[in-house]
Amino acid sequence: MKISVIMSVYNGEKHIEDAIESILNQTFRNFEFIIVDDGSFDNSLKIIKKYAAFDNRIKIIRNLQNIGLTKSLNKTIKISKGDFIARQDVDDFSLPNRLKIQYDYLLENLEYSFYGCNGTIKQTGKELLKFFELDEIKNNLIIQNCFTHSTIFIRKQILEKYGYYDENYLYGQDYELWCRLIYKHNLKAKNLTEKLIIQSVPLEKLKEKNKEKFLIQKKNFVKTKLKYIRHSKNRIRGFVSIIKDIAEIAYVILFGMKDQ
Repeated sequence: MKISVIMSVYNGEKHIEDAIESILNQTFRNFEFIIVDDGSFDNSLKIIKKYAAFDNRIKIIRNLQNIGLTKSLNKTIKISKGDFIARQDVDDFSLPNRLKIQYDYLLENLEYSFYGCNGTIKQTGKELLKFFELDEIKNNLIIQNCFTHSTIFIRKQILEKYGYYDENYLYGQDYELWCRLIYKHNLKAKNLTEKLIIQSVPLEKLKEKNKEKFLIQKKNFVKTKLKYIRHSKNRIRGFVSIIKDIAEIAYVILFGMKDQ
């Protein structure tokens, strides 16, 4: 088994068929597709089972209760059989050559531990990423997340050696992992310039003001930056970004979410 594609779903019936089909229709065929239904109460599980009935590459994990993305993804990694782990989000669409291109890059560049890739936002047509090469990622990662989580393609042995997602993080778990691998363990990673996914951002999500989720994620970003800033060469800008994050947290607590 070469690749394990992992996806966690919570009430994702609106986009799940497109997400599943985008993986099943990949030009690279040697993969397993592990999908966690994280306590959904819509038709997500029913849809997953429909696809699993005719494609045995799909493996289903069902959480009777919602345990969150972090723990769900760790579940998939622990049972995965692939040499490489590829992330897929339920509301994103992977283009047919995504797995093939990312697999070839990691196979040919043994010094790299993981790759992200570029993509477009469905609602706006804008590109997902600003930073691609290792040097600019190392320079800016302490300030902001330079990777799109659903584009990640990583060697499983890296996760086994340096740790999975930190389950103390309900949100921002991906940012902590990238900082840990790149700053603490000095591993190499980059983003491919190829646009290999389409990220669906429904208009209702763009307008959503989820204060609780925002605050948890922002606090976790500050926590991660404080944890790894000593490993970064860009400490001054890192501390400035922490101050800005704290100011934004205070603003939201006092005045609520800003208009989108």
